[in-house]
This record gives sequence, C-alpha cells and structure tokens, in this order.
Amino acid sequence: MGKGKEKEIQEFNARFDEEIVEIAGVTEACGVGAGKGMGQVMWNPSINLIAWKRIGEDEPLIRDRTRLEWLVSNSELSKAKDVLQANSLVRLRVRIGEKSLMFIEVLDPSYQDKELNVVLEESFKPVFYHDEMLGQFELDKSIDLFEKEVQFDGERVELHFEWQSDENQMRLALQTAYSLFGDQEGWNKRLKAYAADELLDLANDWLEQEDEPQYEEITEEIFINSIKIWTISVYPEGRFTVYYSDGDLFWGHSICVNGSISGEFESAHI
Repeated sequence: MGKGKEKEIQEFNARFDEEIVEIAGVTEACGVGAGKGMGQVMWNPSINLIAWKRIGEDEPLIRDRTRLEWLVSNSELSKAKDVLQANSLVRLRVRIGEKSLMFIEVLDPSYQDKELNVVLEESFKPVFYHDEMLGQFELDKSIDLFEKEVQFDGERVELHFEWQSDENQMRLALQTAYSLFGDQEGWNKRLKAYAADELLDLANDWLEQEDEPQYEEITEEIFINSIKIWTISVYPEGRFTVYYSDGDLFWGHSICVNGSISGEFESAHI
C-alpha cells in the first residue's frame, strides 16, 4: 500500500467516530455517485440518506439529508455503484461523523421498519414547486432539479433550478430567471453572439475535418442562425447556464454558455 493511499485512508477514517453502529435508512433517488480529488489515489463513492435512525428502542428518526460515503480503489470502483440501490430501505453498519456517515457494510438490503417505510413511500410521490410568475415546476429527484417546459424567444426550452433546503435560495434562482425572461429576444441575441465570438474558429476547425462539408466557411451569421436554445439553468446571485443545440456545427455536441444577469459572460464551450 503506497504512502499516498495510506494517508488518504487515515485522514478519511479520522473524520468518523471509532464506534461502529447499526442504522436503518432510506436512500435517495440519485443512487451512488463517486468522485476523486486532484492528486488523490482513492475514489470516494457516496449516496444520500433522506432519513435514518440508529437501531434500538426509542431511537429518534433523523429526517435531514445525510451523506453516506466510503473509499474504494480503482479496481473496486466498478462494483461500488451496485453496493446500494436508490429508493431503498436498508440496514447498515456505519461510523458516525460530524456531517456524514462512513459506510461499513450492508446488513439487510430490504429491511422493514414501519416509520422508515412511510418515508420511503413518500419519496415516490411527485414534488412540485409553484411560482407565481413561471408556474409549476416538478422535481426530478434523480438529479435534484426542479424543471418545466417553457417558451423562450419563440422556442420550447427546459427551465431548471436546483432543489435547495433553503427555500430563499430557490427564490433567488428564480429571480435570475425573471431577468432573463424579461428580455428574451435581447438575451438570446447576446448569448448567441458571444458563443459565436468564442467558438467560431473552433467551428471552422471542425468543418475542415468533414468529408463533405456543408459550407466553405462558417461565418458568424451561419453560426448564429444554426444554434437553437434548448435548456436554461438558473442559480442564485444572478448566475445562469444556457445550452444550445449546435445545428451539427460540432457534430451534435451541445454548446454551453455561462453568464450573469449583470451582462457578463464567463465562458462558452462544447
């Protein structure tokens, strides 16, 4: 075992109590994901529990979303996503940390608990958010996004904002949407022009690789007329991300533009 790997494991373990306890919990719809920090050796799989409690008499139910995490090597990563299933009630052995739980093992993947069964059943019900200006959004629980189809500058688009436990943050994200929707044509023109300015040279590089190119050269006008808006994601503090279909300029890749309602654009890429 290399020193880097040893150190990562020691630092990870130090975040949790030494005692191993048994809990029952309900996993969320997103399932197991995994990430690895820059320069790190070990992968960090995780899944959230939407509710859990320690096994024992009169143990309180904890309804706060709690991260359940562990470490695996490269060779173990492919199996990590199958360890725990989304939307399930499970009995586990864990170590408890200040902000998360360390997964040790599954004791029962189909555990039964009356109180947690109610939570599990509730988790399958649709969740809606109603906004006075933009209407009703439905939560996609697999990615924690509220979404709805809307009209924007004559195009049908998906409007998204992130679920937040702090409802004020969701209202702030929708204020970003109000600014965009208040000048749809203007924003769409500026976004397209910025994307063209940033990506026109790249589009012509891709054109040179085509066996039967549609154009001799992609001009700014061709670029702008080819791309179509299809998704808008809004965030607090006036930030947004807009996705355009590329009109086959980049062989079907999406074009992503990041910006702010201040009028500043941060990046455009495929």
